[in-house]
Amino acid sequence: MRLPRIYTDERRRLFAWLVGNGLAQGALAVVSALLVMRIFDGLGGEPGPPVPLFVFLALGVLGTAWLRRRERIDAETLGQRYVKAIRQRLYTRLLATSPRAFSRHRKGALLLKFVGDLSALRRWISLGLARLLVAGIAISIALAALGWLHWPFALGVALIVALSAGWILWRSPDLRAAIGEARRRQAGLSANVTEKLSNLATVQAFGQMRREQRLLRRHSDRLLAASVDKAAKVGSMRAVIDATAGASALLVLVLAYLMPPPQLSPGMLAAVIGIIGFLTPPLRDLGRAQEYWLAAQVARDNLQRLAAQAPRLRRARGAEPLRIAEGRITFHRVSVRGALRRVSAEAEPGSRVAIVGPNGSGKSTLLALVGRLFDPAKGRVLIDGQDIAKVRLSSLRRQVGYVSADIPLMRGSLRKNIRYGAGRVDADFLQETIHQCGLDELVERLPRGLDTRIAEGGRDLSQGERMRVGLARALLLAPRVLLLDEADANLDGAAIVALNRVIDRFEGTVLMVTHRDAAVSACDRVWTLNAGRIESDSSEIVPVARVPGVVVMHPRDWTHGRVATR
Repeated sequence: MRLPRIYTDERRRLFAWLVGNGLAQGALAVVSALLVMRIFDGLGGEPGPPVPLFVFLALGVLGTAWLRRRERIDAETLGQRYVKAIRQRLYTRLLATSPRAFSRHRKGALLLKFVGDLSALRRWISLGLARLLVAGIAISIALAALGWLHWPFALGVALIVALSAGWILWRSPDLRAAIGEARRRQAGLSANVTEKLSNLATVQAFGQMRREQRLLRRHSDRLLAASVDKAAKVGSMRAVIDATAGASALLVLVLAYLMPPPQLSPGMLAAVIGIIGFLTPPLRDLGRAQEYWLAAQVARDNLQRLAAQAPRLRRARGAEPLRIAEGRITFHRVSVRGALRRVSAEAEPGSRVAIVGPNGSGKSTLLALVGRLFDPAKGRVLIDGQDIAKVRLSSLRRQVGYVSADIPLMRGSLRKNIRYGAGRVDADFLQETIHQCGLDELVERLPRGLDTRIAEGGRDLSQGERMRVGLARALLLAPRVLLLDEADANLDGAAIVALNRVIDRFEGTVLMVTHRDAAVSACDRVWTLNAGRIESDSSEIVPVARVPGVVVMHPRDWTHGRVATR
């Protein structure tokens, strides 16, 4: 992912304002210096105080203050707009990333990159680049004016500034390394804390509180050492800048002492000192700009590395929307590294296909390919003869319902979770879906019904309730294909009845990963996977052990989800 350019049409006006601001600040500094020289040179020569000169000088001070305020506003606007463009581009890239690739990132480190690195870029634009532009122009004008007033002073100050700038550039690689190390330590600490707090039950259940406290202490010590080292290098750089300002003032005093009075009038000395005083804040800003620049370089490298590790799904140019008429699903020599090897299979329109096999055999991967959560390394997946890698992705997602524990609920109201993806739906259709998925009791039990807020991941709901909410969320899309990834795992009787009812009434094609023998027996076909290959593809019901007390029936023989017993 390429970062957006800083100088674009929408930000060009702000750059123009900043350039004008720098010119105005430099001009006011020169005018103020000349007014000071006129006031001092006129002392004792004219009767009465030079009131107009003092008024103009006061106006110059107020004008400079207003320009500084305007500069801060424009600089912050420039930085925020630039970061907004990066944030939008990065977020879009991450949203288009396959969940498998995304899961490799630790949440804490990812959050730090998304927030911390973007903040570093904003500081560079707002506090570094903008100040570099304004301060550079103002310093150039001030030095030119100083040279016009007295060239030895200008030459000496310019030499001191050049030596300081050379030292800062020489030490920049060390500072950049220190900034990078501090950022890595901070990312490690953030990732560890986020991970352990997200899995607090695991830490407590196995009595690992002391261990995690020791681990946090080690992370904190490393961050402390890296931060102190960074602070030392930053402090050295800022000390050099302060020394530059002090050395410039000292040079003026030395030259003033060595020069006879005719060559340096009191007014000229006051004007020179005034210009040196004006130069001090911009010089400090220039030193900090280098610090912000180095931090921005580290942030830019981090963001580009993140984008490179987040490959997007392939987008075909001019893709047509997916049109599902029958729901025939075809896998043609599909391979996924570490999961599937040259798999070929076909699900007939309207059929129920059970996908079985040992853990790690590639069952969930097969479903994820149909939902296009990622693309195969080789081969094609087709629905009604259309290669889903070449159709419009949004049209695919609207017609394929996906239910899996790996697609968790989101923090928010129950209504928001059920309607997520479908948007606004008819109230009767919503109520019908809730009833079909057996959620009536849950809605009645919750204090605010559908408007009750649930925790992230639905942690305050039971596993069966979470799965039924996920099922309702998928059905509300009115899909033509339904993917069930172990949707019946660890469900109680009521949840199983609701799931059976949904499968029975669904008019499209169903692919179902399951470990339940009863569910397998009820399907039209059974695909048995092992080590990434389909070992058998049976259209006949495979004899399996029945659940005691339950007669397994074909889905077309179920009556409103009731299960017959012996």
